[in-house]
Amino acid sequence: MAAPRKSAQQLAAREKARAKAQELTERHEKLIELAAEFFEQQDQAEVIRSEAKQKADALLAKAEKDAVSAVRSAAEKVQAMLDAGEAKAAVAARLGVSGAEVKRMVDLVARQDEQATEPAAERAA
Repeated sequence: MAAPRKSAQQLAAREKARAKAQELTERHEKLIELAAEFFEQQDQAEVIRSEAKQKADALLAKAEKDAVSAVRSAAEKVQAMLDAGEAKAAVAARLGVSGAEVKRMVDLVARQDEQATEPAAERAA
């Protein structure tokens, strides 16, 4: 049997090289696509975290505002007890708080009263 011609061997080698190159190109394109999807998902995760942080900050701000309002209301109850003639020590004992805490609440009510009666022009200045 005759040996294959050199040109036939070269043609076969070129076809084999083209097939291998095509395989590598397809693999490379797939990896590029997967990398792009990876970065899209990373960006999406960051957006989700950012939105959640904004919602959490808003929720915490509202909760703090509501808590301050509740503390003011509690301070008004302490002041009402004192206005009813109860001694500070008795109010503190009844509520299970220190005398300093009673004084702090009374001062809070007093500051609120001052701010409520202070003219708007003075507050703006």
